Amino acid sequence: MFFNSQERKINFGLLVMRVGLAVLLLIHSLPVLLGGAAQWKRVGTGLSFINIGLPPEAIGFVIMLLESLGALSLLFGYLFRTFSIVLAVVYCLYFFNYYNIGYRTLMLYSLSLASVFIGFFNTGPGRYSIAVKLEKKNR
Repeated sequence: MFFNSQERKINFGLLVMRVGLAVLLLIHSLPVLLGGAAQWKRVGTGLSFINIGLPPEAIGFVIMLLESLGALSLLFGYLFRTFSIVLAVVYCLYFFNYYNIGYRTLMLYSLSLASVFIGFFNTGPGRYSIAVKLEKKNR
């Protein structure tokens, strides 16, 4: 293997997981976020069980914005732990939405992603993130 230590293998694994999930989250959230009010309403209507007094468009916009910002956080490493928790909460909301509807596969998918984000919260971004590299450079 081209890594000579276990620490480098672990950090490279974190990098692959972070970049892979970030790309998938961006593919999922950006078209909806840029799709306008009709797309936001679709997402907000799907999460109507939240019912905090906001229109579905606002709920959909906030969820897609949080997902997009979380993906960028995964990609670059800035506010990594904060957005890991935010994404875990978002995917727990998806879990309860799919639980109410009865989609078993999507329910398990969202619960597994929530657990991955909780794991990311515990590990951090790893040494191969832009935030860590810039922080070391400024010291």
